[in-house]
Amino acid sequence: MILQSLPVELLTQLEIPVVAFQESDVYDIHPARCTGALQFSHHGSRNDSVWVQAGSEEMYGARWGRLSAKLVAIFKIRDYTCEDIVRWVAPLRMLSAVNSGFPSDIQGLVTVQIREDPRGFTIVDVGTIYRLAHLIPEGERRWLVNSRIDLRTLNEVY
Repeated sequence: MILQSLPVELLTQLEIPVVAFQESDVYDIHPARCTGALQFSHHGSRNDSVWVQAGSEEMYGARWGRLSAKLVAIFKIRDYTCEDIVRWVAPLRMLSAVNSGFPSDIQGLVTVQIREDPRGFTIVDVGTIYRLAHLIPEGERRWLVNSRIDLRTLNEVY
């Protein structure tokens, strides 16, 4: 696929369907917003944190194959050379877990930090974005994963 000649649309929101707690057939829609360097509602930029399914459930310890990341952008690419297929992709700044992803003895939460990646970001299919991640700042490039925000997240991490 030659990206230079394909029409690309920059989006600022991705609607993520998330299974409702204790309801296997009901979905809540979580809006993941990403404005890049642009302002969001007359304030600073907004680039939400998300969980990405990055491997099998045996990977990454308590995170069940999921990694946290910061949205960089959201793109819709129309490939008119291949039956007009539409691809939705998102460049992400991947975060890595501190202490091998184990919760801290002090606050009982997992700490993540920006991954030192020479490429700067990773492009993923938006279908691998699992849900929003609630991260609490703990410095400029470090966050605590608030796994207690809802019972589903608490049950998945612990």
